[in-house]
Amino acid sequence: MTTTATYKPNVLCSTAGMSEQEWLRWRTTGIGGSDAGTILGANPYKTKRELYYEKRGVQPVKEKDEDTLPLRWGKALEQTVAEEFSIQTGLRVYEVKQMFQHPEYPFMVANVDRFIDLPDGTVGILECKTSNPNSKFKWDDGGVPFHYECQVRHYMSVMNIDTAYIACLFENSSDTMAIRKIERDLAFEAQLIEAEQDFWENYVMKGIEPPFVETPELCFSTIDKYVQAQLNKKPFTITGFDESLARIAELRAEKKHLEDEQKAIQNQIDSLVLPIIDAMGSNTSGTATVGSTRYGISYKPMERTGINKDNLKRLKIGYPDVYDQFVTTTSSRRLNFKSTSV
Repeated sequence: MTTTATYKPNVLCSTAGMSEQEWLRWRTTGIGGSDAGTILGANPYKTKRELYYEKRGVQPVKEKDEDTLPLRWGKALEQTVAEEFSIQTGLRVYEVKQMFQHPEYPFMVANVDRFIDLPDGTVGILECKTSNPNSKFKWDDGGVPFHYECQVRHYMSVMNIDTAYIACLFENSSDTMAIRKIERDLAFEAQLIEAEQDFWENYVMKGIEPPFVETPELCFSTIDKYVQAQLNKKPFTITGFDESLARIAELRAEKKHLEDEQKAIQNQIDSLVLPIIDAMGSNTSGTATVGSTRYGISYKPMERTGINKDNLKRLKIGYPDVYDQFVTTTSSRRLNFKSTSV
């Protein structure tokens, strides 16, 4: 890879006035910054398989709602984050409405949020983020979520820029903004480029689906999103998983044994609690002190609203407009496993 400051990025296209749909289409022509964390297995929201489908133009059969409130707020507040960063640092921040391409690795593209004029006369990168206050702990002690770091390091490589900042706003207060400085790391960059090149050339370009390496929950989500409507009810002959199938059966048997033990323990607890609840009568809570230990028990009514199937049918027949407005239908696949002797 290039280790000298001699190259300049290519301008792939102008993004001024570009529609969201066209922008997404351009993103399929290469690997962008937000894709970098996924390729390194660091994105908690997307698998490499899903990213592969996106780059290959495979349309999901189970659409995911991309127009969520956090995403809308993130887009709406990008300029606010940039302005607050400028106020807090005194640095000039500006936007360049162009999509760039690495001159040596054309599969690497970059759509940078903002650029910065640094005191030494060089140019830096600013990545603007917003996040829920509950996730602020991820930025503790000067930290930054790894998939965000991968994103800006990808941009630094494409743009041949040595300094980047990530600014994340958690609430509408200046003291809730996290600002992190990232200096270029050529060794890490080489590993990132190698991983992106492998993903692009050996999977995307060859039309080979990458293996699932992420959490099972995330992988199941990808399968549901892209395979759900293509279901075939004809039994599939499974081969090549002999050891896995036997191990699944063993683990399920072990799980059932533990669940049976858990039920037995819960029955013992309930038997001991029952006379105490009976003694409490209409009281919803009680306390007791035994030696140096204080115990507390509450038995409070819990209300839950819902509608059964019969009433749902009546609603659909009697008030179809209301039904269509408020009732949504979702589908998911339930995993079932059984083993029998043959």
